[in-house]
Amino acid sequence: KATTSSSTLWLPVLLGLLISVINSSAASINDLTYDARGETVTITRCARSARGALEIPSTIEGKSVTSIKKKAFSFCSKLNSITIPDSVTSIGNSAFQQCSSLSSVTIPNSVTSIGNSAFQQCSSLSSITLSLIHISEPT
Repeated sequence: KATTSSSTLWLPVLLGLLISVINSSAASINDLTYDARGETVTITRCARSARGALEIPSTIEGKSVTSIKKKAFSFCSKLNSITIPDSVTSIGNSAFQQCSSLSSVTIPNSVTSIGNSAFQQCSSLSSITLSLIHISEPT
């Protein structure tokens, strides 16, 4: 008769809990407010409770995400990284102002306009990747 130790039975449960904790620490589209009028989408706000890494989708409701409104992410102090999709062409003034935990941002070469003070008071920001160019804080 085969026997199974209790630790073998708990392994799948613990693994499932670990995966749910990891997944719950990432921001998602549910944290975003947007304007989908017309043919395109503008990100207008991010929930201040959003945390972890955020990958902005390139489409929402079947429409291309093309801009990030001024102050859209301001005071989102729990976000640590943001990836902006190739569909975005403009980032508004103070868009990421006071995102104090934000340490990295990836901006595609499609972005042709970045507003004044877009990253003002992002005290943890040490890396911005612009398309194929990578800019890091000197060590």
